[in-house]
Amino acid sequence: MAGYPIPARDHEHELVIKQSRFIACVAAVADSAAAQQFLLRVKQRWPGASHYCTAAIAGAPEDSQSYACSDDGEPSGTAGRPMLNVLLNQRIGEIAVVVVRYFGGIKLGTGGLQRAYTQVVVESLKSLPVSHRVVRRRYQLRCDYADQSAVDYVLHRHQAMLIASDYGASIHLTISLEPEKRDMLDTDLLAQTQGRVQTEATG
Repeated sequence: MAGYPIPARDHEHELVIKQSRFIACVAAVADSAAAQQFLLRVKQRWPGASHYCTAAIAGAPEDSQSYACSDDGEPSGTAGRPMLNVLLNQRIGEIAVVVVRYFGGIKLGTGGLQRAYTQVVVESLKSLPVSHRVVRRRYQLRCDYADQSAVDYVLHRHQAMLIASDYGASIHLTISLEPEKRDMLDTDLLAQTQGRVQTEATG
């Protein structure tokens, strides 16, 4: 099944390292605006922290345009990027992580900070409840009215979802389907309609 894991619900995990509290707050986000809203919620829940470092993949794991991270005042490269690297390594999508740090008075150094931010995110993901986002693509097909019953049967058999239909001189359908099922669907359509019907990509 094509797709990727996403957070099933909000989640928190805390570590204490040399008297500093690191609290990883995790949520599912569909876009960058949702990630920003989650950051505001975290600041309200955990006020007065020294830092609110962030990492997000506000879309599919392979969509680099959805990546974002921030060190929020920590030394450059010690927080946001290590946190984002953990998310990328786990191939998880539609996720925002805010690590709240309450400074405990003992400096960790750049290496210690990188390890701390990495560790709290790694541990939070180990206990994170996840669900699965199924990726579907849109396809179009055209058929004559004589083939409608056969086409409907095949679409139902392969769990294709009907998005739009246009009934004119012939029937034009727009469907969504998991991409790996397309070849089987087309094979079935061609067999059931004597080679008259198959899908076309919508672009």
